[in-house]
Amino acid sequence: MMIRTYQPGDEQAQAQIYNAAAGSLPGFKPSTAEEISRRYQGADADPSSRFYAVENGEIVGYAVFGPTGRISIPWCRAGAENCRPPLLKTLLAEMQRRGHQHAWAAYRGDWSSALDFLRQHGFVEKRKMINYIAAVSDLPKSIPMPADRRIEPMQRGDLPRVIALAPNFFIDLDADQLEQFYRHNTFYDFSNSLFVLKDGRQNRTLGAFLLVVSDRFADPTKIDAAMPCFRLGAFGTERERHKRVNGLFSCIFSQDADGDLMLAHAVESLTHGTALTHLAAQVPSEAVSLCQWYDRRFKRQGSFPFLSRELAS
Repeated sequence: MMIRTYQPGDEQAQAQIYNAAAGSLPGFKPSTAEEISRRYQGADADPSSRFYAVENGEIVGYAVFGPTGRISIPWCRAGAENCRPPLLKTLLAEMQRRGHQHAWAAYRGDWSSALDFLRQHGFVEKRKMINYIAAVSDLPKSIPMPADRRIEPMQRGDLPRVIALAPNFFIDLDADQLEQFYRHNTFYDFSNSLFVLKDGRQNRTLGAFLLVVSDRFADPTKIDAAMPCFRLGAFGTERERHKRVNGLFSCIFSQDADGDLMLAHAVESLTHGTALTHLAAQVPSEAVSLCQWYDRRFKRQGSFPFLSRELAS
């Protein structure tokens, strides 16, 4: 068996292998060579991060990793299961050579065979990504704004203070990187989507929220919330590939009352010319107090586990 990196045309074999290996798993969605090709045409495409096991001139398995350290488990043809450990070993060795400190993966919680493989090879669950949903009609539409609070559009100078509110959400991201993501994101308008809550007397940043509204995006009531998809706009997911969800609401704050003010402001804005019926959200389980706040105001829609393995320095 030989392991090599990507060559043009490998997409067809990759799609066939994945569809055959994962086709019986819950919630499976088939892949196509065209879809894989489009994915590999992005700005972060890197042929040398995709590995293929070849036997007798035929691709029998593959594994890939991305720039954020996310990996796929090795998928292989029936009868070629012996290629999985060396594929993983090769992939992790290359990640380590490039300076990655962790490798991680996210799959549906009911894909037990994929999760078991990861656990058998040193991966441990670090968190769950919890997806939420709430009917707009069930949410508060108006809370009087206290005299010492004000909500205004987020400015570039607010970003360092926003990061300071939830530093664990923005690991490895600084204000310049966040501005690049938010201000130059083609899927929503920075000036009309991101807001900060400030102390009206001392001008301190007390919270921040984001609301994405576009009928071009997925209806949150029709999404399979167990799929391992990061939702565009959820704070802390800026470096990942995203599922674009209509009505995505995300917020960070120190006090629940401030979260309530921002949510009410977002809901009130929906009463002006939009037919949106539901808000959606996504929060990591390790943000315990924030999850508790969402649990009181939204309903849990589904979740998926995030497994990680430390790579030797």
